[in-house]
Amino acid sequence: MLSKKSKIFIIIIIAAIGLLTFLEASEPEPINWFPSYANTDKIPLGTFVSYNLMKETFDDQELKDINQPPYEFLLDNDTITGTYFFVNGSVGFDDSELDRMLQWVEKGNTLFVSAKSISSNLLDTLSIDTDNMISLDDIATQPLIELVNTNLKVEKPYLYDRDTYNPHFSEIDTTNAVVLGVTQLYNDTLKIKEPKVNYLKQSFGDGEILLHSFPEAFGNYFMLKDSNYVYTQNLLSYVDPAKTILWDNHYKSGKKFYTSPLFFLLQNRYLKWAYYILVIGVLLFVIFEGKRKQRSIPIIEPLKNQTLAFTRTISAMYFEKEKHKEIVEKQNLLFLDYVHHELRIPTNTLDEKTLLDISARSNNDIENTKKLFKYFEELNRKRVVTKEELIRLYDMITEYKNKS
Repeated sequence: MLSKKSKIFIIIIIAAIGLLTFLEASEPEPINWFPSYANTDKIPLGTFVSYNLMKETFDDQELKDINQPPYEFLLDNDTITGTYFFVNGSVGFDDSELDRMLQWVEKGNTLFVSAKSISSNLLDTLSIDTDNMISLDDIATQPLIELVNTNLKVEKPYLYDRDTYNPHFSEIDTTNAVVLGVTQLYNDTLKIKEPKVNYLKQSFGDGEILLHSFPEAFGNYFMLKDSNYVYTQNLLSYVDPAKTILWDNHYKSGKKFYTSPLFFLLQNRYLKWAYYILVIGVLLFVIFEGKRKQRSIPIIEPLKNQTLAFTRTISAMYFEKEKHKEIVEKQNLLFLDYVHHELRIPTNTLDEKTLLDISARSNNDIENTKKLFKYFEELNRKRVVTKEELIRLYDMITEYKNKS
């Protein structure tokens, strides 16, 4: 049974978890500023509003969702025509994908890319460099944007009232590119005095490429703020309405498909806290139940190798009983075993060549080798071996092995 202190401790933990759950559930949902650009997201930087306005303008035949990578889609649909439409924080094509995309554009199609970071290999192909605007007078980086066409220009530029990374096209191919829009950081006045290019069009074969560096223009927040939607509408006036728009869903930071099974649970506040409570409850159960049922495991000492102790005991018994002759015979056999297994030399015949091999492999000279084996022969011929002779043999063997 649990002690009284343990029960009080568990009650306090459960009460604290309940209080935290209530406080978390009662707080207003924080605004999610994740740059999703997915057409299903209604968060500030989702494209739900702009996508559905385009869908109302074009029928289902003229606006198609493309969920495949561009390379695979154009490989499977090489005869399709229209405008391939990319909106995301970053759009990066690999070389093979870009080659297929440009081949498709050359046939009279349009590539539209609105992103803060555009594939470097595409920019290099079009001889375009990019840079980021930095305010030296103020830490604020709220961009002003407008189109340069007098028919599309409004009295005041559009202000995006959030600090954001604001790239622009610092160098362009003036012989082929046409500037469509400009930008500048807000500096106490709604007027663009030092315009930087953020929207351009460039011909490529029989088609054209439209590049735009302010994808927030398609975000829900920008579209629903005052009359900003007019800028986005005018921006799209350069896209041929007679052509099919292929809306890319592959290059999106907020894709609809997630591999993690926990995504659905953690996206919902109530399911998320139910999951956390379940995990905490399991941990408490393991801690307290494990403490109650766990028993100490006795330490069992492994069996010791007694071979060396046994050998010492037997040798001591022989020595005490003055069986020196028998010890010499054992020492002879052990040394021959050492030569056979350690030095890898057969000991069937101890001729001159064998002794030379033994001396070479044991790092002893031939004189010491012959002296040791000669002493073995002398002791083996004797009927009685003295203690001093046995000790001398032991010293000679030890000295011989130490040189190996």
